[in-house]
Amino acid sequence: MGQNYKFLRDLALIFFGAFFVFINFYTSMTVIPLYVIEMGGDEFFSGLQGTVFFISGVILRLYFGPMADKKGRKVPLLIGAFVFATTPLLLLMVSSYWMFIPIRIYQGIGLAAFLSSSSSFVADIVPRERLGTYVGAYRLVITLALLTGPAAAQLVINNYGFSACFVLTFLTGFLAVILIALINASPLPGSEETSTYKNMLLALQDKTLWPIYGGVFLLSLGYGGILNFATVYISQVTDVLNPAIYFTYFALAGIAANLTMGYISDRLGRKAVVWPSVMMLAVGCGSLYFLPGNPGILILSSCLAGIGFSGGIAALVAWLVDKAEEKIRATVLSVQESCIDSAIALGSLLIGITGAMVGLPLSFAVVGAITFVGALTLALTKAS
Repeated sequence: MGQNYKFLRDLALIFFGAFFVFINFYTSMTVIPLYVIEMGGDEFFSGLQGTVFFISGVILRLYFGPMADKKGRKVPLLIGAFVFATTPLLLLMVSSYWMFIPIRIYQGIGLAAFLSSSSSFVADIVPRERLGTYVGAYRLVITLALLTGPAAAQLVINNYGFSACFVLTFLTGFLAVILIALINASPLPGSEETSTYKNMLLALQDKTLWPIYGGVFLLSLGYGGILNFATVYISQVTDVLNPAIYFTYFALAGIAANLTMGYISDRLGRKAVVWPSVMMLAVGCGSLYFLPGNPGILILSSCLAGIGFSGGIAALVAWLVDKAEEKIRATVLSVQESCIDSAIALGSLLIGITGAMVGLPLSFAVVGAITFVGALTLALTKAS
């Protein structure tokens, strides 16, 4: 009874703590680009500061991923939560748009420290036979943060301004730090014996993980294109008054996927969910080619992409945990997060370049085709 109470207590703490951390994360993703423009920056600089943020996270994970395996999950969880909580205070001090660069590098510490450590902690404490179900529930928490954080932030900004938004996100971040501090997480047995370099090398050299990393990369490639250009494209080719409604449908479909796909992967196996999910997202991305003149495609595309991304990521994380050695689990998941960030950046870049050359409709079709063919190739290769 006591052990079961501890498990449920820690699970509730990480779920609620992660919810508030991801509210800050997603709010910053939508608010900071607007604040850059407000402070005198242009669209190029608005994109640049986002790129700096993700690149910082990828580089810093080389340190923070292995740290979670050596020191235990709680240290990087607290560091990440603290960084996300205090970033809004730094934003209150901005007097020039160039100040966003060091602030985003600082926030990159939170990206590197928190994301993979939180997934690892959930995997550590849940029953292994229900791993996919609980990972799906954790991804549901993230989706709910996406659904509520940016919308609430925009409401506050419209009524009270950016400063009020930053104060509120600091308070939610501070609440996250308190919740994470209450978690019981001990260092893994024998974890201090392995060096940071060796942990990262083991995570990268394990060939059984390569197709799973490949699935993560492909899934995030299509998602990156959608995330950065869907609303721009919708505003150009439709009369929809709120192009961001695409991501409302996306998130709602993602909730359904989080509630079901993890459970299905526990019963039928990870592959039965992963490759169909990647292909589903690919079809959702590619179907945007037909959006001009067919506004109903917006709902079809967003639902396919939402189910594909959320269901696929939940099953891929569970698959990585299944395959990875316990002593390098957080390092492996840090590689996975870096695959996500790198692929999102590449997907955005591909859409941007091809969009300038041949137009956005064909760009979405190209990225969707690349994602679909890549997933089909990996699925057939592993099957053979």
